[in-house]
Amino acid sequence: MKAKFLKIRVGIVFPFIFLFLVLLNSCKKDEVTLVLTQEQKWTNEIFTAMQSIYLWNDALPATLDATKYTTADKALEYLTGLKINSTTGNAIDHYSFLDKIGNLSGEISQGTASGDYGFMVMPGYNASHQVSFFVNYVYKNSPAGMAGVVRSDEIVTINGSNAVHPEVDSQSHLVSTSAGYTNMVNALFNSTSASFGFKKYNGTTYTTLLNVGAYPINSVICDSVFTVGTKKVGYMVFNQFLGASSQTELENTINKFQDQGVKYLIVDLRYNGGGSVETCEKFSSLLAPLSANGKIMYAYNMNTATTQYFSGQKFNFTIKFTKTNTFEPIELDFIVSGNTASASELLINTLRPYYTGKLFLIGKTTYGKPCGFWSTPIGYTENQTTTKEGYDLYAVSFETINANNEGGYYAGMTPGSTKYPGVEAYDSYYLNWGDVNDLCLAQAINHISGGAFKVPSSLQKAKQVLATPSNSIDRQFKGMIDFRKHMK
Repeated sequence: MKAKFLKIRVGIVFPFIFLFLVLLNSCKKDEVTLVLTQEQKWTNEIFTAMQSIYLWNDALPATLDATKYTTADKALEYLTGLKINSTTGNAIDHYSFLDKIGNLSGEISQGTASGDYGFMVMPGYNASHQVSFFVNYVYKNSPAGMAGVVRSDEIVTINGSNAVHPEVDSQSHLVSTSAGYTNMVNALFNSTSASFGFKKYNGTTYTTLLNVGAYPINSVICDSVFTVGTKKVGYMVFNQFLGASSQTELENTINKFQDQGVKYLIVDLRYNGGGSVETCEKFSSLLAPLSANGKIMYAYNMNTATTQYFSGQKFNFTIKFTKTNTFEPIELDFIVSGNTASASELLINTLRPYYTGKLFLIGKTTYGKPCGFWSTPIGYTENQTTTKEGYDLYAVSFETINANNEGGYYAGMTPGSTKYPGVEAYDSYYLNWGDVNDLCLAQAINHISGGAFKVPSSLQKAKQVLATPSNSIDRQFKGMIDFRKHMK
Protein backbone atom coordinates (compact mmCIF):
# COMPACT_ATOMS: atom_id res chain seq x y z
CA MET A 1 0.00 0.00 0.00
CA LYS A 2 1.16 3.55 -0.51
CA ALA A 3 2.71 5.38 2.38
CA LYS A 4 0.26 5.56 5.24
CA PHE A 5 0.75 8.84 6.98
CA LEU A 6 -2.10 10.54 8.83
CA LYS A 7 -3.12 14.09 8.15
CA ILE A 8 -6.00 15.08 10.40
CA ARG A 9 -5.76 18.84 10.85
CA VAL A 10 -7.01 19.82 14.26
CA GLY A 11 -6.65 23.57 14.08
CA ILE A 12 -3.37 24.32 15.79
CA VAL A 13 -2.56 27.84 14.60
CA PHE A 14 0.54 29.79 15.57
CA PRO A 15 1.57 33.31 14.51
CA PHE A 16 4.63 33.07 12.36
CA ILE A 17 7.02 35.89 11.42
CA PHE A 18 9.20 35.39 8.40
CA LEU A 19 12.58 37.10 8.72
CA PHE A 20 14.75 38.02 5.76
CA LEU A 21 18.43 37.47 6.41
CA VAL A 22 20.40 40.63 5.73
CA LEU A 23 24.07 40.25 5.05
CA LEU A 24 26.52 43.16 4.69
CA ASN A 25 29.08 43.04 1.97
CA SER A 26 32.33 43.52 3.86
CA CYS A 27 33.98 45.39 0.99
CA LYS A 28 31.28 47.50 -0.67
CA LYS A 29 29.00 47.74 2.39
CA ASP A 30 26.07 47.04 0.07
CA GLU A 31 23.04 45.52 1.75
CA VAL A 32 22.22 42.10 0.34
CA THR A 33 18.95 40.38 1.16
CA LEU A 34 18.82 36.60 0.90
CA VAL A 35 15.30 35.50 0.08
CA LEU A 36 14.40 32.25 1.78
CA THR A 37 13.11 29.44 -0.36
CA GLN A 38 9.61 28.19 0.33
CA GLU A 39 11.02 25.13 2.08
CA GLN A 40 13.13 27.36 4.32
CA LYS A 41 10.12 29.49 5.21
CA TRP A 42 8.29 26.31 6.18
CA THR A 43 11.35 25.31 8.20
CA ASN A 44 11.00 28.47 10.26
CA GLU A 45 7.35 27.68 10.91
CA ILE A 46 8.21 24.14 11.97
CA PHE A 47 10.84 25.37 14.42
CA THR A 48 8.47 27.94 15.95
CA ALA A 49 5.73 25.33 16.34
CA MET A 50 8.07 22.79 17.93
CA GLN A 51 9.30 25.33 20.46
CA SER A 52 5.73 25.42 21.75
CA ILE A 53 4.35 21.89 21.43
CA TYR A 54 7.32 19.49 21.15
CA LEU A 55 7.51 17.09 24.09
CA TRP A 56 11.31 17.41 24.16
CA ASN A 57 11.53 21.13 23.44
CA ASP A 58 14.18 21.40 26.16
CA ALA A 59 16.62 19.88 23.66
CA LEU A 60 15.90 22.42 20.89
CA PRO A 61 18.38 25.22 20.15
CA ALA A 62 17.48 28.83 20.94
CA THR A 63 17.54 29.70 17.23
CA LEU A 64 17.64 27.87 13.91
CA ASP A 65 19.32 29.03 10.73
CA ALA A 66 16.87 27.88 8.05
CA THR A 67 19.37 28.60 5.26
CA LYS A 68 21.37 25.53 6.33
CA TYR A 69 18.62 23.20 5.15
CA THR A 70 17.45 22.66 1.59
CA THR A 71 14.21 21.01 2.70
CA ALA A 72 11.96 21.16 5.73
CA ASP A 73 12.40 17.40 6.14
CA LYS A 74 16.16 17.83 6.60
CA ALA A 75 15.59 20.48 9.25
CA LEU A 76 13.12 18.24 11.08
CA GLU A 77 15.62 15.38 10.93
CA TYR A 78 18.16 17.61 12.67
CA LEU A 79 15.72 18.82 15.34
CA THR A 80 14.40 15.36 16.19
CA GLY A 81 17.93 14.02 16.58
CA LEU A 82 18.78 16.33 19.47
CA LYS A 83 17.07 14.51 22.35
CA ILE A 84 19.16 11.47 23.24
CA ASN A 85 17.87 8.37 25.00
CA SER A 86 20.23 7.91 27.94
CA THR A 87 19.71 4.15 27.83
CA THR A 88 20.50 3.57 24.16
CA GLY A 89 22.66 6.59 23.37
CA ASN A 90 20.52 7.18 20.26
CA ALA A 91 17.96 9.85 19.43
CA ILE A 92 14.74 9.10 21.29
CA ASP A 93 12.51 10.61 18.59
CA HIS A 94 12.19 8.45 15.50
CA TYR A 95 8.46 9.18 15.35
CA SER A 96 7.90 12.82 14.31
CA PHE A 97 7.34 13.45 10.61
CA LEU A 98 6.09 15.83 7.94
CA ASP A 99 3.55 14.99 5.28
CA LYS A 100 1.83 16.83 2.50
CA ILE A 101 -1.55 18.28 3.34
CA GLY A 102 -4.32 15.76 3.93
CA ASN A 103 -3.07 12.86 1.80
CA LEU A 104 -4.71 10.25 3.98
CA SER A 105 -6.97 12.17 6.34
CA GLY A 106 -9.95 10.22 5.05
CA GLU A 107 -8.34 6.94 6.04
CA ILE A 108 -8.49 7.81 9.71
CA SER A 109 -11.49 10.11 10.05
CA GLN A 110 -13.71 8.42 7.48
CA GLY A 111 -12.22 4.92 7.26
CA THR A 112 -11.36 5.07 3.57
CA ALA A 113 -8.21 4.57 1.52
CA SER A 114 -7.28 5.32 -2.07
CA GLY A 115 -4.43 4.94 -4.51
CA ASP A 116 -3.37 1.40 -3.63
CA TYR A 117 -4.32 -2.25 -4.13
CA GLY A 118 -5.40 -2.88 -0.54
CA PHE A 119 -2.87 -5.48 0.57
CA MET A 120 0.54 -5.55 2.24
CA VAL A 121 3.40 -8.05 2.05
CA MET A 122 6.19 -9.34 4.23
CA PRO A 123 9.29 -11.38 3.32
CA GLY A 124 9.75 -14.95 4.46
CA TYR A 125 11.11 -18.31 3.40
CA ASN A 126 8.86 -20.50 1.27
CA ALA A 127 8.62 -24.30 1.16
CA SER A 128 11.59 -24.41 -1.25
CA HIS A 129 13.74 -22.35 1.15
CA GLN A 130 13.64 -19.31 -1.13
CA VAL A 131 12.94 -15.84 0.19
CA SER A 132 9.55 -14.76 -1.11
CA PHE A 133 6.98 -12.10 -0.39
CA PHE A 134 3.80 -13.27 1.31
CA VAL A 135 0.55 -11.34 1.69
CA ASN A 136 0.22 -10.55 5.39
CA TYR A 137 -3.11 -8.73 5.31
CA VAL A 138 -5.81 -7.65 2.86
CA TYR A 139 -8.75 -5.27 3.17
CA LYS A 140 -11.78 -7.17 1.93
CA ASN A 141 -13.35 -4.30 -0.06
CA SER A 142 -10.10 -3.29 -1.74
CA PRO A 143 -9.12 -4.24 -5.32
CA ALA A 144 -7.03 -7.13 -3.94
CA GLY A 145 -9.75 -8.28 -1.57
CA MET A 146 -12.37 -8.26 -4.32
CA ALA A 147 -9.99 -10.31 -6.50
CA GLY A 148 -9.78 -13.04 -3.85
CA VAL A 149 -6.31 -12.30 -2.49
CA VAL A 150 -5.93 -13.52 1.10
CA ARG A 151 -3.31 -13.53 3.83
CA SER A 152 -0.65 -16.26 3.28
CA ASP A 153 -0.73 -16.06 -0.54
CA GLU A 154 2.84 -16.15 -1.87
CA ILE A 155 3.75 -13.86 -4.76
CA VAL A 156 5.34 -15.98 -7.52
CA THR A 157 5.27 -13.58 -10.48
CA ILE A 158 5.04 -9.82 -11.02
CA ASN A 159 4.00 -8.61 -14.47
CA GLY A 160 4.92 -12.01 -15.86
CA SER A 161 8.42 -12.04 -14.36
CA ASN A 162 9.48 -14.67 -11.84
CA ALA A 163 12.23 -12.39 -10.47
CA VAL A 164 10.36 -12.11 -7.20
CA HIS A 165 12.82 -13.63 -4.72
CA PRO A 166 14.83 -10.85 -3.04
CA GLU A 167 18.37 -11.54 -1.96
CA VAL A 168 19.40 -11.36 1.69
CA ASP A 169 22.80 -10.57 3.15
CA SER A 170 24.71 -12.51 5.80
CA GLN A 171 22.70 -10.76 8.53
CA SER A 172 19.36 -11.80 6.94
CA HIS A 173 18.59 -8.26 5.78
CA LEU A 174 16.97 -7.74 2.40
CA VAL A 175 19.25 -6.47 -0.35
CA SER A 176 17.42 -3.45 -1.72
CA THR A 177 19.23 -3.55 -5.08
CA SER A 178 18.23 -7.14 -5.88
CA ALA A 179 15.68 -7.66 -8.67
CA GLY A 180 13.22 -9.49 -6.44
CA TYR A 181 13.17 -6.54 -4.07
CA THR A 182 12.91 -3.72 -6.61
CA ASN A 183 10.24 -5.54 -8.65
CA MET A 184 8.08 -5.89 -5.55
CA VAL A 185 8.51 -2.30 -4.37
CA ASN A 186 7.88 -0.82 -7.82
CA ALA A 187 4.77 -2.89 -8.45
CA LEU A 188 3.27 -2.40 -5.00
CA PHE A 189 4.10 1.23 -4.31
CA ASN A 190 5.08 2.93 -7.57
CA SER A 191 2.51 1.62 -10.05
CA THR A 192 -1.19 2.17 -10.63
CA SER A 193 -1.65 -1.25 -12.22
CA ALA A 194 0.23 -4.54 -11.98
CA SER A 195 -0.27 -8.24 -12.65
CA PHE A 196 0.45 -10.50 -9.68
CA GLY A 197 0.80 -14.27 -9.71
CA PHE A 198 -0.09 -15.86 -6.36
CA LYS A 199 0.46 -19.31 -4.90
CA LYS A 200 -1.86 -20.52 -2.19
CA TYR A 201 -0.92 -22.65 0.82
CA ASN A 202 -2.37 -25.75 -0.89
CA GLY A 203 -0.10 -25.23 -3.92
CA THR A 204 -2.66 -23.88 -6.40
CA THR A 205 -1.77 -20.73 -8.32
CA TYR A 206 -3.68 -17.87 -9.89
CA THR A 207 -2.86 -14.59 -11.61
CA THR A 208 -4.81 -11.36 -11.32
CA LEU A 209 -4.44 -7.86 -12.77
CA LEU A 210 -4.93 -5.26 -10.05
CA ASN A 211 -5.61 -1.55 -10.46
CA VAL A 212 -5.28 0.90 -7.58
CA GLY A 213 -8.59 2.16 -6.27
CA ALA A 214 -10.55 3.77 -3.44
CA TYR A 215 -12.34 1.62 -0.88
CA PRO A 216 -13.67 1.55 2.69
CA ILE A 217 -11.28 -0.01 5.19
CA ASN A 218 -12.46 -2.78 7.48
CA SER A 219 -10.34 -2.46 10.61
CA VAL A 220 -11.57 -5.79 12.03
CA ILE A 221 -10.28 -8.09 9.29
CA CYS A 222 -11.13 -11.39 10.96
CA ASP A 223 -13.26 -12.58 13.87
CA SER A 224 -13.96 -16.14 14.98
CA VAL A 225 -15.25 -18.04 17.98
CA PHE A 226 -13.49 -21.24 19.09
CA THR A 227 -14.64 -23.83 21.58
CA VAL A 228 -11.67 -24.94 23.65
CA GLY A 229 -12.89 -27.75 25.89
CA THR A 230 -15.78 -26.10 27.66
CA LYS A 231 -14.45 -22.58 27.10
CA LYS A 232 -15.69 -20.11 24.50
CA VAL A 233 -12.81 -18.16 22.98
CA GLY A 234 -13.16 -15.08 20.81
CA TYR A 235 -10.44 -14.26 18.28
CA MET A 236 -10.27 -10.97 16.41
CA VAL A 237 -7.70 -9.35 14.13
CA PHE A 238 -7.79 -5.59 14.61
CA ASN A 239 -5.61 -3.86 12.05
CA GLN A 240 -6.05 -0.10 12.40
CA PHE A 241 -7.50 2.45 14.82
CA LEU A 242 -9.67 4.50 12.47
CA GLY A 243 -12.46 6.89 13.43
CA ALA A 244 -16.17 6.19 13.83
CA SER A 245 -16.12 3.23 11.43
CA SER A 246 -13.61 1.37 13.63
CA GLN A 247 -15.62 2.10 16.75
CA THR A 248 -18.74 0.65 15.17
CA GLU A 249 -16.85 -2.47 14.03
CA LEU A 250 -15.37 -2.97 17.48
CA GLU A 251 -18.71 -2.60 19.22
CA ASN A 252 -20.38 -5.03 16.82
CA THR A 253 -17.61 -7.61 17.20
CA ILE A 254 -17.59 -7.47 21.00
CA ASN A 255 -21.39 -7.70 21.08
CA LYS A 256 -21.18 -10.76 18.82
CA PHE A 257 -18.69 -12.40 21.17
CA GLN A 258 -20.82 -11.64 24.19
CA ASP A 259 -23.95 -13.04 22.51
CA GLN A 260 -22.05 -16.29 21.82
CA GLY A 261 -20.89 -16.62 25.41
CA VAL A 262 -17.22 -15.74 24.89
CA LYS A 263 -15.29 -15.52 28.16
CA TYR A 264 -11.72 -15.58 26.82
CA LEU A 265 -10.50 -13.09 24.23
CA ILE A 266 -7.53 -13.11 21.83
CA VAL A 267 -6.86 -9.75 20.13
CA ASP A 268 -4.43 -9.94 17.21
CA LEU A 269 -2.58 -6.63 16.87
CA ARG A 270 0.52 -7.93 15.08
CA TYR A 271 0.26 -5.42 12.19
CA ASN A 272 -1.65 -2.63 13.94
CA GLY A 273 0.44 0.53 13.83
CA GLY A 274 -2.03 2.66 15.78
CA GLY A 275 -4.20 5.62 14.80
CA SER A 276 -6.99 7.37 16.68
CA VAL A 277 -6.58 7.82 20.44
CA GLU A 278 -10.35 8.27 20.76
CA THR A 279 -10.94 4.85 19.18
CA CYS A 280 -8.35 3.35 21.51
CA GLU A 281 -10.29 4.76 24.47
CA LYS A 282 -13.49 3.21 23.11
CA PHE A 283 -11.86 -0.20 22.70
CA SER A 284 -10.30 -0.01 26.17
CA SER A 285 -13.68 0.66 27.75
CA LEU A 286 -15.30 -2.18 25.81
CA LEU A 287 -12.70 -4.63 27.16
CA ALA A 288 -12.30 -3.25 30.68
CA PRO A 289 -13.84 -5.11 33.65
CA LEU A 290 -16.99 -3.61 35.14
CA SER A 291 -15.01 -2.59 38.23
CA ALA A 292 -12.86 -0.25 36.10
CA ASN A 293 -15.77 1.99 35.10
CA GLY A 294 -15.01 5.58 36.12
CA LYS A 295 -11.42 4.75 37.08
CA ILE A 296 -8.23 6.04 35.47
CA MET A 297 -7.51 4.74 31.98
CA TYR A 298 -4.43 6.84 31.30
CA ALA A 299 -2.97 10.30 31.85
CA TYR A 300 -1.06 12.77 29.67
CA ASN A 301 2.47 14.09 30.17
CA MET A 302 3.44 17.19 28.16
CA ASN A 303 6.16 19.82 28.19
CA THR A 304 5.95 22.65 30.73
CA ALA A 305 4.58 25.28 28.34
CA THR A 306 1.91 23.00 26.91
CA THR A 307 0.91 21.82 30.38
CA GLN A 308 0.51 25.42 31.53
CA TYR A 309 -1.52 26.28 28.45
CA PHE A 310 -3.92 23.38 28.89
CA SER A 311 -4.19 24.00 32.62
CA GLY A 312 -5.54 27.45 31.77
CA GLN A 313 -8.03 25.81 29.41
CA LYS A 314 -9.27 23.51 32.23
CA PHE A 315 -8.01 20.57 30.25
CA ASN A 316 -8.58 17.12 31.73
CA PHE A 317 -5.15 15.48 31.87
CA THR A 318 -6.62 12.19 33.14
CA ILE A 319 -8.87 9.98 31.00
CA LYS A 320 -11.23 7.51 32.70
CA PHE A 321 -13.01 4.38 31.55
CA THR A 322 -16.58 4.77 30.34
CA LYS A 323 -18.05 1.29 30.34
CA THR A 324 -21.09 1.02 28.03
CA ASN A 325 -21.32 -2.78 27.90
CA THR A 326 -21.10 -5.73 30.28
CA PHE A 327 -18.47 -7.77 28.44
CA GLU A 328 -15.76 -8.82 30.90
CA PRO A 329 -13.32 -11.49 29.69
CA ILE A 330 -11.66 -13.80 32.18
CA GLU A 331 -8.40 -13.63 30.23
CA LEU A 332 -6.98 -11.28 27.60
CA ASP A 333 -4.30 -12.46 25.16
CA PHE A 334 -2.73 -9.94 22.78
CA ILE A 335 -0.77 -11.14 19.74
CA VAL A 336 1.93 -8.57 18.96
CA SER A 337 5.00 -7.94 16.82
CA GLY A 338 7.47 -5.21 15.92
CA ASN A 339 4.66 -3.66 13.86
CA THR A 340 2.40 -3.29 16.91
CA ALA A 341 2.70 0.37 17.78
CA SER A 342 1.40 3.41 19.59
CA ALA A 343 -2.39 3.24 20.04
CA SER A 344 -2.09 -0.57 20.08
CA GLU A 345 0.48 -0.35 22.86
CA LEU A 346 -1.65 2.23 24.65
CA LEU A 347 -4.59 -0.20 24.58
CA ILE A 348 -2.48 -2.88 26.25
CA ASN A 349 -0.99 -0.47 28.78
CA THR A 350 -4.34 0.97 29.88
CA LEU A 351 -5.74 -2.51 30.63
CA ARG A 352 -2.71 -3.94 32.44
CA PRO A 353 -3.59 -2.55 35.90
CA TYR A 354 -7.07 -4.07 35.71
CA TYR A 355 -6.11 -7.55 34.45
CA THR A 356 -3.20 -8.39 36.72
CA GLY A 357 -2.25 -12.01 36.09
CA LYS A 358 -4.89 -12.24 33.36
CA LEU A 359 -3.33 -10.27 30.49
CA PHE A 360 -0.66 -11.87 28.30
CA LEU A 361 1.42 -10.89 25.27
CA ILE A 362 2.30 -13.42 22.57
CA GLY A 363 4.67 -12.84 19.66
CA LYS A 364 7.62 -10.47 19.34
CA THR A 365 8.67 -7.22 21.00
CA THR A 366 6.41 -4.32 20.02
CA TYR A 367 7.49 -1.16 18.21
CA GLY A 368 7.85 1.01 21.34
CA LYS A 369 5.91 4.28 21.11
CA PRO A 370 4.38 5.57 24.35
CA CYS A 371 3.87 9.02 22.84
CA GLY A 372 1.68 10.76 20.28
CA PHE A 373 1.05 13.95 18.34
CA TRP A 374 -1.35 16.56 17.15
CA SER A 375 -1.36 17.81 13.59
CA THR A 376 0.04 21.32 13.05
CA PRO A 377 -0.57 23.08 9.71
CA ILE A 378 2.64 24.40 8.17
CA GLY A 379 2.43 26.93 5.33
CA TYR A 380 -1.35 27.21 5.34
CA THR A 381 -4.35 27.74 7.58
CA GLU A 382 -7.40 25.55 7.73
CA ASN A 383 -9.82 28.25 6.60
CA GLN A 384 -7.84 29.83 3.79
CA THR A 385 -9.68 29.95 0.46
CA THR A 386 -6.63 30.04 -1.81
CA THR A 387 -4.73 26.92 -2.87
CA LYS A 388 -3.11 25.35 0.16
CA GLU A 389 0.56 24.46 0.10
CA GLY A 390 2.81 23.14 2.82
CA TYR A 391 2.81 20.27 5.28
CA ASP A 392 1.09 18.71 8.19
CA LEU A 393 3.62 18.53 11.02
CA TYR A 394 3.38 15.60 13.40
CA ALA A 395 5.83 16.42 16.19
CA VAL A 396 5.63 14.31 19.35
CA SER A 397 3.57 16.35 21.82
CA PHE A 398 2.59 14.03 24.66
CA GLU A 399 3.37 10.81 26.50
CA THR A 400 0.85 8.58 28.24
CA ILE A 401 0.98 6.60 31.49
CA ASN A 402 -1.55 4.13 32.90
CA ALA A 403 -3.29 4.02 36.29
CA ASN A 404 -0.14 2.54 37.85
CA ASN A 405 2.04 5.33 36.38
CA GLU A 406 3.54 2.81 33.96
CA GLY A 407 4.73 3.98 30.56
CA GLY A 408 8.00 4.88 28.87
CA TYR A 409 8.17 1.66 26.85
CA TYR A 410 10.43 3.16 24.19
CA ALA A 411 12.22 -0.18 23.86
CA GLY A 412 8.87 -1.90 23.23
CA MET A 413 6.91 -4.50 25.17
CA THR A 414 8.60 -7.92 25.17
CA PRO A 415 6.31 -10.96 25.55
CA GLY A 416 7.42 -13.27 28.34
CA SER A 417 9.38 -10.58 30.20
CA THR A 418 8.82 -9.66 33.85
CA LYS A 419 6.68 -6.64 32.95
CA TYR A 420 4.77 -8.37 30.17
CA PRO A 421 3.87 -12.00 30.96
CA GLY A 422 3.38 -14.24 27.96
CA VAL A 423 5.63 -15.96 25.46
CA GLU A 424 7.66 -15.16 22.37
CA ALA A 425 6.41 -16.74 19.14
CA TYR A 426 7.11 -16.44 15.43
CA ASP A 427 4.73 -14.98 12.86
CA SER A 428 3.11 -17.70 10.72
CA TYR A 429 2.91 -15.54 7.60
CA TYR A 430 2.28 -18.67 5.50
CA LEU A 431 -1.09 -19.37 7.21
CA ASN A 432 -4.38 -17.51 6.91
CA TRP A 433 -6.08 -15.72 9.79
CA GLY A 434 -7.73 -17.97 12.36
CA ASP A 435 -5.73 -21.09 11.46
CA VAL A 436 -5.20 -22.88 14.79
CA ASN A 437 -1.74 -23.95 13.56
CA ASP A 438 -0.63 -20.32 13.57
CA LEU A 439 2.19 -20.31 16.13
CA CYS A 440 0.90 -17.24 17.97
CA LEU A 441 -2.75 -18.27 17.98
CA ALA A 442 -1.78 -21.80 19.05
CA GLN A 443 0.10 -20.44 22.06
CA ALA A 444 -2.92 -18.38 23.14
CA ILE A 445 -5.24 -21.39 22.81
CA ASN A 446 -2.77 -23.59 24.70
CA HIS A 447 -2.68 -21.14 27.58
CA ILE A 448 -6.44 -20.74 27.72
CA SER A 449 -6.86 -24.50 27.59
CA GLY A 450 -4.28 -25.57 30.16
CA GLY A 451 -3.06 -22.43 31.91
CA ALA A 452 0.47 -22.58 30.47
CA PHE A 453 2.35 -21.73 27.31
CA LYS A 454 4.33 -24.34 25.43
CA VAL A 455 8.10 -24.04 25.51
CA PRO A 456 8.91 -22.20 22.25
CA SER A 457 11.58 -24.75 21.30
CA SER A 458 8.89 -27.43 21.14
CA LEU A 459 7.08 -25.50 18.42
CA GLN A 460 8.13 -25.03 14.81
CA LYS A 461 10.44 -22.08 14.31
CA ALA A 462 10.51 -20.10 11.10
CA LYS A 463 13.79 -18.73 9.77
CA GLN A 464 13.42 -14.97 9.85
CA VAL A 465 14.08 -12.32 7.24
CA LEU A 466 14.68 -8.78 8.46
CA ALA A 467 12.71 -6.43 6.23
CA THR A 468 15.14 -3.57 5.91
CA PRO A 469 15.11 -0.94 4.57
CA SER A 470 11.86 -1.28 6.51
CA ASN A 471 10.19 1.88 5.20
CA SER A 472 10.24 0.41 1.69
CA ILE A 473 8.18 -2.64 2.64
CA ASP A 474 6.39 -1.89 5.90
CA ARG A 475 4.41 1.25 5.13
CA GLN A 476 1.74 0.87 7.76
CA PHE A 477 1.52 4.07 9.82
CA LYS A 478 2.87 3.79 13.37
CA GLY A 479 1.52 6.43 15.68
CA MET A 480 -1.41 7.79 17.64
CA ILE A 481 -3.20 11.01 16.90
CA ASP A 482 -5.37 12.83 19.39
CA PHE A 483 -7.94 14.61 17.23
CA ARG A 484 -9.72 16.41 20.06
CA LYS A 485 -7.11 18.04 22.25
CA HIS A 486 -5.10 20.81 20.71
CA MET A 487 -3.85 24.35 21.15
CA LYS A 488 -5.72 27.20 19.49
